[in-house]
Amino acid sequence: MDYYLAKIKRRDERMKILTVAPKVSKPYGGPSTVAYNTLKGFIKINKELEREDIEITFLSINDKIKSKKLTDNIKIIGTKRLPPVTFTGEIQALFASRKLEKPDLVHSHDLYEIFPWILKKIPTIFTLHGIVWKEKMFTKSLYAKLWYYLYEKRLRAYHKKFTKFVAISPYVLEELKSKGFDTSKAVVIENPVSEEFFNVEKREEPVILYPATLIPRKNQLGFLRAASTIKEELRDYKIIFTASGDKSYEMELRKLAEKSNLNVEFTGKVSYEKMLELYSKASIVALTSFEETFGMVIAEAMATGTPVIASRVGGIPYMIEDGETGFLVDPNNPKDIAEKLVTLLSDKHLRSKMGREGKKVAEERWKDEVIARKLLEMYFSAIEQDKNTKR
Repeated sequence: MDYYLAKIKRRDERMKILTVAPKVSKPYGGPSTVAYNTLKGFIKINKELEREDIEITFLSINDKIKSKKLTDNIKIIGTKRLPPVTFTGEIQALFASRKLEKPDLVHSHDLYEIFPWILKKIPTIFTLHGIVWKEKMFTKSLYAKLWYYLYEKRLRAYHKKFTKFVAISPYVLEELKSKGFDTSKAVVIENPVSEEFFNVEKREEPVILYPATLIPRKNQLGFLRAASTIKEELRDYKIIFTASGDKSYEMELRKLAEKSNLNVEFTGKVSYEKMLELYSKASIVALTSFEETFGMVIAEAMATGTPVIASRVGGIPYMIEDGETGFLVDPNNPKDIAEKLVTLLSDKHLRSKMGREGKKVAEERWKDEVIARKLLEMYFSAIEQDKNTKR
């Protein structure tokens, strides 16, 4: 990073970076949690920002927070977007951008929000949080299918204009290449995990935690089918499904849980603080999805020292070393899922060992200040690249 710092030091003015993401101040999964954790990471390295005279503004979409200064170099601003964003997102972002001070670089976690900055020829960085052409295979909603279709079209159009592109897993690069995207601008930077998760004190209870939106792609149904085959081993355990989602899918899950006589709790939407408590209690965290770009809950679970059972799909195999930091399973094979569950349920020593090893990996790869520094280096590189392009 020293090379880029030296370049920036030649600047006479403060370097201004704008980060755009939804609901940064009150995160609830996905890009909002990633942005919140990134914010925490930048606060930790604030002295470095002060030394190099770098200002970072977080523009938080659909967040009620008013403009708030967190440090002399970091602030957050709330802004509102009205539905249907699918068709009007870029226009709303364009009007909103007129009220903002011109930044030197924009890093967006939202595709609509990057449009005005491309028009204004500001260096732009985009982080893709889902492989839309994969995810659309698991929805029946015509509107959702249309959203995925239009999103991919937008991504193809805007991708050519990005200065840099953040791939949150090597899996993203594989998928982009398979679809003919140019990956020369891509930088692999994984999602950060906030320090709160690393500080969780394990108070293990007979709880299996499945923290994921209730939709078919997350495959809670397949997990329950596997669990129903080992009811005797699970008699003392509670399975907790967090989040809300597809109502008809939730009803299907509830019916199967009742029919199988399993102890299952549906918590609905859970706060960030409540999730920390659930991770503390969990003996095992499960995520047997059919598709995952980067399993954020896997990174969080590993940070808390909780062993994980997760699918051998998408970006997950890049996160878990099978048999060492967790178990990888076939999401279409209930027997495989059940066998791995029984292995962990019956061996507390193995759970502890996997939890410790997983935490080591999380500390090396996903701590928020580690990711913040990687992002900062990329920002310097992007600005320098943009300068060279314009010469």
